[in-house]
Formats: sequence, C-alpha cells, structure tokens
Amino acid sequence: MPGILLTTDLSDESKRAFAPVRELAKRLQLDVTLLAVMEEPLLGAAPGGVFAQFPDRERVRADWQRGLDRAAGDLGRDVCKQTLVGEGADVARAICTAAAANGMSYIAMATHGRSGLRRLLLGSVAEAVVRHATVPVLLYPPSAG
Repeated sequence: MPGILLTTDLSDESKRAFAPVRELAKRLQLDVTLLAVMEEPLLGAAPGGVFAQFPDRERVRADWQRGLDRAAGDLGRDVCKQTLVGEGADVARAICTAAAANGMSYIAMATHGRSGLRRLLLGSVAEAVVRHATVPVLLYPPSAG
C-alpha cells in the first residue's frame, strides 16, 4: 500500500514533522504509517563485568507500542492507519527496510540538527536514510533560532 512512512522516537523534537506530514498525506490522499525503531542491543554491565541484556524486550516493545498508539492519535487516525515498532542495531537501515517491505512511497522524518562533536559521536540517522533509501525522503529540520 503506497503511503508515507513517518519515523519518530516519540520525542517532541521528532513530532515536529507530524503537522506537515499530516497535511501532505491529506493533499496526496496517502495513508501514514508511523514507525519507531528500538535500537539493539540493550546491553549493560552486570555484576562481575558480564554484560546482560536488559530490560525485558517484550515489555520495552509494549511500551513503545503504547507510545506509538498515543502519537498516532496526536497525528490523527484519519491519516495514520498503521503503527510499527521496528528493531535494529542500525536505525537508518531498519527505517529503509520498513519502507521497502511496506511499499511506502515516501519516508518522512524530523532531524535533530546535531552538529560538530555531537554529530560525530551520535551520527546522523537522517543522513544515512537519505543515502540508503530507495524512495524520496522528506526531512523536517529544526526551526532556526
């Protein structure tokens, strides 16, 4: 089903794209699929220096799904017909894979606008999505100021 894959990490910053994507979807008569990607692995130090996976993945997934359901309501269920919780060590690749697997026409996302050392350390998911996507990518940067 052609549509717009809108990514979110459920932060207010990522929700900046909701209003313009809603308007675009209505104008183009496309449905929106809202996607959040859980990064893997969720590892941490346990006693004795051993790494252990935490917390319970199914509980985390259920929390993400509840957050996505609320966000879909904010976006408007008239345009947001589906929510997806993805998983992957490479968030950008997971986004591109979800777009291809679901036959999306566009990928839309808000950028965090990191620069300098923060960008070097944290990378740019948006930049990687633009490089690897097989459909047009709509980026919504932070407002100036």
